Amino acid sequence: MATVSVTSKGQVTIPKRVRQALGITSGSKIEFDIVDGHAQLRLVRRGATSCVEDGPGILGYKGLHIPIDELQGAVAVSKAAQRARR
Repeated sequence: MATVSVTSKGQVTIPKRVRQALGITSGSKIEFDIVDGHAQLRLVRRGATSCVEDGPGILGYKGLHIPIDELQGAVAVSKAAQRARR
């Protein structure tokens, strides 16, 4: 059993082993209830996982889709240009 502190806003951090056991991720919805004088939490909905490739969709971007592997060259050129300006 893990002991955690409550912040002034009433917030707590759910211990990592509990989050992992229940599959709680960022964006998950948790339901709290009182059962027989004890607090009970229940995972209502898991947070959606995302990856870099989902970026334009997450932001609602409707333009041209450029694959990540094609962007790598642009990033390298941009970093080289920044170094050259120093």
